[in-house]
Amino acid sequence: MTIYLDMDGVIADFFGGIQKLHGVGHWKSIKDKQTLINSIRYTDFFNTLEPFKSSWIVIEKVKTISKGNWGICSSPLEGDHNNSAYWKRRWLEKHRWMPDVDQCIFTSNKHKYAWSPLTGQPNILIDDKPENIMRWTQAGGIGIRYQANEDDLKEYLFVEMEKALDQSRKTKQQHC
Repeated sequence: MTIYLDMDGVIADFFGGIQKLHGVGHWKSIKDKQTLINSIRYTDFFNTLEPFKSSWIVIEKVKTISKGNWGICSSPLEGDHNNSAYWKRRWLEKHRWMPDVDQCIFTSNKHKYAWSPLTGQPNILIDDKPENIMRWTQAGGIGIRYQANEDDLKEYLFVEMEKALDQSRKTKQQHC
């Protein structure tokens, strides 16, 4: 079993970066979403993002409870896969949060990593997008919807992580 963290919205302040880049109070005030995407495509935008104040705590907790079996599962920017994945890796290196290379995944098909064929256990994904969580759980994984700028660490995320670990262990026992 592996615990995967999404980046944008979970450990990297993507929307804060958009607001700063466009000089707006809230990213939703940008009406043309394609203009928004085009403004960051083929740039180092992802390397300029600020981590959330909670990011270090989240990563350390995930490393500890997973016994080091953790990773990143983050979507690349549409139409800018290689470039955005490169800058996301550089961001992880800059903050000293780079997992083992084989656990650093950049894909729009996160659900393909929902289950571990080696352990027979569902993997866990912590992600801010409900649609990613839905696809992950439909593929047999355990999903936790978490948005760093909205959800509480101790009262919500850490509780959900423990529940997910228990569920993963029970699933493995059922398959043994």
